[in-house]
Amino acid sequence: MGGKAPADCREQKVEPYDVRRLHAARKQSAIMSMFDGLEPGQTFSVILDFDPGRLKRQFESSFAGDLVWVCLEIGPPEWLIEIGRREPAR
Repeated sequence: MGGKAPADCREQKVEPYDVRRLHAARKQSAIMSMFDGLEPGQTFSVILDFDPGRLKRQFESSFAGDLVWVCLEIGPPEWLIEIGRREPAR
């Protein structure tokens, strides 16, 4: 109704997920859960209030060839990171 939907859901822009509101012990698991739910080629953005270096190393060790990680805004006080699942090579 009212407008044509994009052909591909990945074209829709979604607001970054802000983990600053979560308890410190839940932040990392929330981000990992979001990654686990991604299909190849999908990404999400997350706002962090901590240096993401340790988190990035954990992602790289767990998902090395499958990971897309782009730092869009470098903190402090906050970081904006785009995290995605790489599409398989053709």
